[in-house]
Amino acid sequence: MIIDDFFPEKGKLVLTANGKDFIERLGVETARHVVLGVLKGENIRTQTEPLTRRRVAIATGAIIYLFARGWGEIDGFTDNLSELALEQMDNTSQSKKESFWPAQWLIGLTGKSIQNVLRSNPELRREYISDFNTAVEEASQRCQEDFGDISLNLGYFINEEYKQNIRPLSWRDITRLSTAIGAATLTIRGSEKSTYGKLFERLIMGSVLSILGFEHVENGQSCKLEKVFWLSDSSDVRECDATIRLRPGKLVRFDIGFIGRGNPEIMKDKLSRYANEIEQNGSTYFSQTFIIVDKMPGTTKTLDSALKSGTEIVQMSMQYWALDLARKLKHRLNYDAEILSIPEAQINEYIEQKLRAIPILNFLNSVNFDLKNSQHFINDAADNEYDVSDDD
Repeated sequence: MIIDDFFPEKGKLVLTANGKDFIERLGVETARHVVLGVLKGENIRTQTEPLTRRRVAIATGAIIYLFARGWGEIDGFTDNLSELALEQMDNTSQSKKESFWPAQWLIGLTGKSIQNVLRSNPELRREYISDFNTAVEEASQRCQEDFGDISLNLGYFINEEYKQNIRPLSWRDITRLSTAIGAATLTIRGSEKSTYGKLFERLIMGSVLSILGFEHVENGQSCKLEKVFWLSDSSDVRECDATIRLRPGKLVRFDIGFIGRGNPEIMKDKLSRYANEIEQNGSTYFSQTFIIVDKMPGTTKTLDSALKSGTEIVQMSMQYWALDLARKLKHRLNYDAEILSIPEAQINEYIEQKLRAIPILNFLNSVNFDLKNSQHFINDAADNEYDVSDDD
């Protein structure tokens, strides 16, 4: 498992984690800043893009270090790279991302390409390797013809000792490195959308309901019966993201998703997913449904469907969407949230002040996500453990 040995441990940390770990290491205040931005109508993608770039940068640095060690310690490392990667993939579960992902990147694969190119069949890997090696050879030759010869030396430190590649690096070596970096970037960016979505949906949903005056409880069996909410309720045939209980028998269920106007079919699915009646503590209650999305489609069909089903839709792209949600709750439940009495010019300040006091980590209990990234790890990326320097 040479690839696993050479890929630095701190690089592996950015590939897996649970949600609470992620927030603790990222920094609760940084996560709170993201939530605040969304509550003010800002795009979640804009908020999380810096986090994505940091994660890509750390993974890329770990790959460069892996290559630096390989070129410095193994004669013919580039020649043997495909076999080393294949060996690690054959001896590692695909679910163990910290070991499987670096190996697949070395032969230009992502999770999607394993599904689509290899049809998730391990027996096709060797056939793929043959074609991949040919493609890399052709690409490196083309680089040499188009850009001329190249000679590169890459130095690195291990245990405070400076080492360097055994021989100067050529286009063939650089092509393998750039291919691995490209595959890693695609993998991480491809996983970010759903990962950050799941993570921040809970933080945002929990935060906005807390700001509106509801108390977070573990589940619907809580002894406290009035003005409470809980997250991820599966009491219906379709799980919802949050449930409000204003008082016994007065319920609202929420579905939140960062859905834009380009996904009307997903919006329609959300409109049809909940029944109006749910059973709780042996009794059947009528429930309201609220759907929170990034932006409504440009047509009126979705709005018409919402009106017919009695569903409320709130758009997070609105600057004061928390206020809009409070107004809709007032209309549906006759619930007077404090925010309704705040002048609009003071809404942003009010939301920011309320958010400071909310223990957002409580919204992530018992929730796992395949992500690990943090300012702690970002700072550690500069440590000498995998400091890489270019001598040429």
